Amino acid sequence: MSGIIFPERESKLLEFKSRVTDFAALIKTSIAFANAAGGRIVIGVDDKTREIIGITDSERIRIHDDFPNSLYDSASPNLVPQIYEQNFGEKTVAVIEIPASPRKPYFLKSVGVANGTYIRIGSSTRKANQEYIEDLVREAQRITYDEEIVHQSIDVLSSELLKNFYGKGVTYKRLLADKILTQQVANKELLAPTIAGVLMFTEEPQAYVPEALIRCTRFKGKEGRDIIRTEEITGSIEQQSAIVMKVLETWLATDYELQGAKLKGRLPIPEEALREAVLNALMHRKYNIPGAIKIAIYDDRLEIFSPGCFPGLVDINNLGDGITYLRNPVVVRLAHRMGLIETLGSGIRLIFDSCYKAGIKAPEYHDEGDFVKVIFYFHPHLDKKSDTEAILALIQLTKQTTAGEVAEYLGVSRNTAIRKLSALVQKNQLVKVGKGPSVKYKLVRR
Repeated sequence: MSGIIFPERESKLLEFKSRVTDFAALIKTSIAFANAAGGRIVIGVDDKTREIIGITDSERIRIHDDFPNSLYDSASPNLVPQIYEQNFGEKTVAVIEIPASPRKPYFLKSVGVANGTYIRIGSSTRKANQEYIEDLVREAQRITYDEEIVHQSIDVLSSELLKNFYGKGVTYKRLLADKILTQQVANKELLAPTIAGVLMFTEEPQAYVPEALIRCTRFKGKEGRDIIRTEEITGSIEQQSAIVMKVLETWLATDYELQGAKLKGRLPIPEEALREAVLNALMHRKYNIPGAIKIAIYDDRLEIFSPGCFPGLVDINNLGDGITYLRNPVVVRLAHRMGLIETLGSGIRLIFDSCYKAGIKAPEYHDEGDFVKVIFYFHPHLDKKSDTEAILALIQLTKQTTAGEVAEYLGVSRNTAIRKLSALVQKNQLVKVGKGPSVKYKLVRR
């Protein structure tokens, strides 16, 4: 492909259109951007290859003269885009910029709020369901889901958990100020817990917020068909964070060494990266989606699945840049005071940095549906490593390997992998264990 490539990729903030055939799709995407944090539609770029095609004179006239009127007449509340052009060599693209706005939800007038509200999920424009519409209404009212009332007695809050956090003699006034309690609408003198209150200060939050728990599963092999074990982790957010780390350390730890009076195992993922990823899931998931946080462990990787896409301006293309958008600000503030989290906006950067220092591949993030998934691979990173260094680093992490695993890791044939492994055996760096197809290779003990 010889054409100029647009420097950015499609995302929740950016959409490409190669040509303008009609305005229907542009209007839906404009509404979706307005319902998020704003965004840009770039016309004259191929959405698959990112090659810059440019716009024609007739498209220029339609985009500048006709589209603003069509969008203004079609959307409610009314939307006024900013339109400008950008040159790339001899080709020009048109940019339709939709600003962020607090007047949500935006929708198609012709079909109404229920059927005409659109949102961005990853790089796609989709019709919003009722849960998302309610989110947009809350956002317009500057209310977050974790502030909402749970229609239960305040007795569902654990006095022990409250005492551990506040000490003795905590007052209702303090709990109202911290949004752990709220006033009932029908009678201001009656109090009830908030979503944040039950998540942080009940032993069984899943009884009031559906599936507010973590489900851990260990699978056999790399495909995820056969389950070795599974465990549901419940309790307050603070309790879940502590319990899940103990479970994962037990399931993942290898190469036990005596440290003091205890055996300590080594994890294939840096402990600080794993903890930060778990806390991110607990802090930032969408709790109005009735689905558990899921952690799946395979032979070669660990996946954390969290309900809800990235919030606000946080995008798959700017992870680790320090951008922070709090979907659950009450939960996050309380967690910060509990010492669960430190500096806001530094978590993903810490994950990337600690994996780099450990010599393993940076985790992959996926945000193409109503979920976020992060994948940690156990294998060392290949960059700047010779094949010999890569094989030794792989076995250092996994303790043993096969010719097939090395072939897959290096991207070579099985015969080539066997030759490289045999050379290391001859150099007395590796030892073969077993015979035939099941032979494994381990480091020579010094």
